[in-house]
Amino acid sequence: MKVGDLIKWSWHLSTDWEQTHFAGIVIDSIMYKTDYEKIRVLKVLDNTGLVTEVREDEASLELINEGR
Repeated sequence: MKVGDLIKWSWHLSTDWEQTHFAGIVIDSIMYKTDYEKIRVLKVLDNTGLVTEVREDEASLELINEGR
């Protein structure tokens, strides 16, 4: 995924089974390196108006529309 892409994902915000759905536009990405793997984290302007960090390997992450 790249800057300008519209994405969606879901997170559990409390201890119940219900998921909260989010959508947003990728505004930046950062690569983190651990001893065992490289992790790409997307900075996303989400539908609540906040900049949120989402790991690119998040299971519920989906591309909705590619940016230009």
